[in-house]
Amino acid sequence: MSIKKKTKILLLSVLTEKNAIITEELGICSIASFLEQDGFDVTLVNSTRSYLDMGKIYEANADIIGVPMYSTTEKVVVEVCTKIKKDNPNIILVMGGYWPTLYGKQLMETYDIFDYAIMGEGELPFRDLSNAIEYKADASNIKSLIYRKGDCVIQNERGGVVEDLDTLPFPRRDLLVNNKLKYAYISTSRGCMANCNFCWNRKFWNPADKNYWRGRSPENVIEEIKLLVDKYNVNRYWFIDSSFEDSKNGKPDRMWAIAQKIIDEKLTITYETYFRSEVYKKFTPEKMELMKKSGLVGVIFGTESGNADDLRLYGKIATVEDNLNTIKYFRENDIAIDIGFINFNPYSTFDNLRKNADFLEETVFASVLYYFVERCQITEFSDLYYKVKNDGLLLPTDKMGCYDYKYINEDIGHLSEYLYYKYHGNEDSIVYFYAKKIGSIIREEFKIVSYLKRNYGIYDDKIMKAIKKNEETAWELLREINASNADCFRQLLDMTESKWNKNEAEKLTEKYWSLQNMKGMSDKLEKNRLSLYLNLNKLGLSPINYFNLNI
Repeated sequence: MSIKKKTKILLLSVLTEKNAIITEELGICSIASFLEQDGFDVTLVNSTRSYLDMGKIYEANADIIGVPMYSTTEKVVVEVCTKIKKDNPNIILVMGGYWPTLYGKQLMETYDIFDYAIMGEGELPFRDLSNAIEYKADASNIKSLIYRKGDCVIQNERGGVVEDLDTLPFPRRDLLVNNKLKYAYISTSRGCMANCNFCWNRKFWNPADKNYWRGRSPENVIEEIKLLVDKYNVNRYWFIDSSFEDSKNGKPDRMWAIAQKIIDEKLTITYETYFRSEVYKKFTPEKMELMKKSGLVGVIFGTESGNADDLRLYGKIATVEDNLNTIKYFRENDIAIDIGFINFNPYSTFDNLRKNADFLEETVFASVLYYFVERCQITEFSDLYYKVKNDGLLLPTDKMGCYDYKYINEDIGHLSEYLYYKYHGNEDSIVYFYAKKIGSIIREEFKIVSYLKRNYGIYDDKIMKAIKKNEETAWELLREINASNADCFRQLLDMTESKWNKNEAEKLTEKYWSLQNMKGMSDKLEKNRLSLYLNLNKLGLSPINYFNLNI
């Protein structure tokens, strides 16, 4: 047993209101367990900025505060940490996460409130730093650490990682309980075997910029699930791996083994995860049945595009045909599908944008406005960044890491920027709020429908009839807005190809994508969703049976 140490640590996650989906922030939960195992007293807090209780922070009486930072949270993290440092100048502030991994030295030079930054996964360097502070030792030789020496900021070389993930203690679950979350997050692996050209993922896990993947054993994963079921009564899970089917040998045997062990242990759970689109080729009817029986109800695919040129640009293995086939295959098996999609990039053409619209309409994802407005984020250290830079398309910017760019076709650039900043980049856009609610039907409600059909509908004809009627109505409504959204985007393309005109764009978007239209469709879908729960309740199936209400 570790010796109890005097140094107190607070791990704090702060989100913006725009990104205010409170999750467990599994990284700091894992670091908390690792530090606790080493004898440290660790407190966990997460909140959006506006609801952050500063009293909780000060009550922890921490000597060290660690904060994850992302590109989207840099501003609020700095704001909160500035206040903390002002109120207690002796507190040691440490930032970590992917943003300090990529830009830690620049961030330390920009914000003098931070004493240290950690690069890469945090368990080992945070433990070593905490011990150095505990024993008043020199921290300058700790790998993966960025620190201050006089007026200089020193960045050490990157260190190793935890090779055997089974040796890590299970993450703390304070944030799951305190926030009464519906889902528990589980990471069954770290790293990614893919090489998407827009992604900096490799840089986080491996400074050599090569694929670096490690997976937990099926036995270890099942042990954690059993603990969560027994201790916290959790039955809904997110497996947050970059792609659940990954393995060092390229075969999904580990995934099949996890699914089989869930069944063997008689764990009644549901889960969703991430796959690459070409995964359907590895499935057989027997393997699909295995995954469904183990509780798989939802998948997010990184399809990214509906045209071959952009898929090659992004370094995707899957073809357009693969993207279509995998969506069709999983939907036919009652697995709810969501996708990642990048409509615009610096090299977009009218022909490829029309192909994207065709793809979105065929798959009914045109029902979700944000797929049309999304554009490629160019981040430093990605392969695509260097291509765009070499092609002279990057625009000068003061922003760290996220680059604006010119478009090969100037008018397409006007359309992209108009749509992006009117909706996605506009925090006050009520239209975009309702567009996201429509998207949640695809992402959330069909998972519930899938679970209900498998676990209740097959045993009761009346329940199955009610579920199918609801599902049919939802698809009818989605197809209605699907066609309307696709029509609007095609008209925007036709207008732009003739000659970009912002006034004409305003007329078209107000006609098709008005608040009245978006809210009206959102309300219809919400009414249909609630009617299912009411009808099932009348049939004797209470929501308490299929919602995780007992956390």
